[in-house]
Amino acid sequence: MTAIHHPWPPDAYPVNSRTLRVRLHITDRRVRGVWAHYGDRYATTLSRTVPMTQVGEAEWADIWEVDLVSPSGRFRYVFEIQMADGSTLVLGRTGMGADLLGEPFQYAQISARNTPTVPTWVADAVGYEIFPDRFFRDPAAKDPGRRLVPWDSRPGQSTFFGGTLAGIREKLSYLEDLGISLIYLTPIFRAATNHRYDTEDYYTVDPLLGSVDDLVALVRDAHDRGMKVILDAVFNHTSDRFFAFQEVCRLGKASRYWGWYFVDGDRVSTNPVNYRTFANVIASMPKVNHAHPEAEAYFLDVATYWMDLAGIDGWRLDVADEVDHAFWRKFRERVKAQNPEALVVGEVWHDPTPWLTGDQWDGAMNYLLREVLVDFFGRQRLSLPQFARKVDGLLHSQTDPAITAGLNLVGSHDTPRILTVLGDDPQRLLAVMAMLLTWVGIPLIYYGDEVGMKGEGDPECRAGMEWPSPNQPPPLLVAIRRLIQIRREHRALRTGSLVIDHELARRHHVFQYVRHGANEDIIVTFNGSEDLWHQEPGRTTLFSTTTDSAGLAPGAVEIWQRG
Repeated sequence: MTAIHHPWPPDAYPVNSRTLRVRLHITDRRVRGVWAHYGDRYATTLSRTVPMTQVGEAEWADIWEVDLVSPSGRFRYVFEIQMADGSTLVLGRTGMGADLLGEPFQYAQISARNTPTVPTWVADAVGYEIFPDRFFRDPAAKDPGRRLVPWDSRPGQSTFFGGTLAGIREKLSYLEDLGISLIYLTPIFRAATNHRYDTEDYYTVDPLLGSVDDLVALVRDAHDRGMKVILDAVFNHTSDRFFAFQEVCRLGKASRYWGWYFVDGDRVSTNPVNYRTFANVIASMPKVNHAHPEAEAYFLDVATYWMDLAGIDGWRLDVADEVDHAFWRKFRERVKAQNPEALVVGEVWHDPTPWLTGDQWDGAMNYLLREVLVDFFGRQRLSLPQFARKVDGLLHSQTDPAITAGLNLVGSHDTPRILTVLGDDPQRLLAVMAMLLTWVGIPLIYYGDEVGMKGEGDPECRAGMEWPSPNQPPPLLVAIRRLIQIRREHRALRTGSLVIDHELARRHHVFQYVRHGANEDIIVTFNGSEDLWHQEPGRTTLFSTTTDSAGLAPGAVEIWQRG
């Protein structure tokens, strides 16, 4: 048997000034019970004993958890594991033994600055990602000075459709009716491309999208409707047309901005490229050196400038895992000083643990969850029990605040459309959306997924929004609107704990979990078997995709309450 614990996040983290939450991973499932023995780290004995609760079942281990309370905020602790055969093992810092004499783990001191906190509003949020050039073209917009393709054109890498900030503002009523409360805009600052991830001027709204006044009006009107707005911070790299890089190209090492970039040699060369870039030698996107004090100060000022001027509610951080930790710590400090309720969420496609310890990001884009959902519902590479263990492991892979503030997505401007991934099967899409909108974290809908837009990866996933008829909304839109409504009506789906029934998954290939709230439980059931699944009698059904009155059909999902 192997038992694993690290005395730092996410295995150990403060909940408040007196409480430390600890997690233990045990590979052997023949466990009868687990206890934590603990005391003040300066005490001579571990005077308190509390039972731990199994909170999850990951691929490789069961997950046990308990909160330790100490007035001093200092802790020493060991774990006692009782096996089914009656034997007992104890885990401490130096390993596992048969008694409590081993060296305990230590958590030296809880302080306010190492206690993970996230904005109070994130648990209630339902997000919507907008690629501004492709959302809505404001008919009253001025001539952009660029050739625009027809709205229903096949998207291309270099084509412009002409969506505007005023166009987004005009469609706020659509988003409000859908139930959206958080809008995430991909980059809006001056750039040469339609995606604008090659920023030329961080202090100017791209004229093709509108003006500063348009942004201020959009944020104001969104706030009036109870919606938050976050922008995309592309700080990992700039455009090669950015003023600092242009001077580096002209003056070489004589430029005051030379240290802002990573250049090999005395002069910039584009053939071959002799400087670091975003991704794999993309010459138009030179990478920034945030360790340079002036570069660091410039980008920190950008963040607070737009918060102050436009009243935005936070930032999504592009390629955030490639920017150094010291910068993100200062970024968080500046942003939270400006607005403690601002959201800071980073883009990372792998394990985000190093950035989610409470001193950098609030949460991360949950591409890992998307990958598991696609593997199960799309590629069909996982059995249902495997799927259940994978998502449970992800649910407990970070601190609870970080999971709550993460953006759970199944589609984005960087992925194929989710309906395409699912083989154009709307029932499978509804199963995925039902899970997305009842899971822990911020559900994030990519524009157009709610009406069934299709497309492979970039550029096809960035087509012009297909606007539904307000008089005859498509069934998919009606269903997703209902799912969002259910989430907003039931607090258990926003703040309740989540427990998966793994035995049901193993024995019947039915994926079911309960969101436990203070005054209600909401249950989500997906029938992954090939047989009809007979649900409990007397339940109250909130949402269902089944068409068989006798039970839950294969591939169908239901959200319900007992009694």
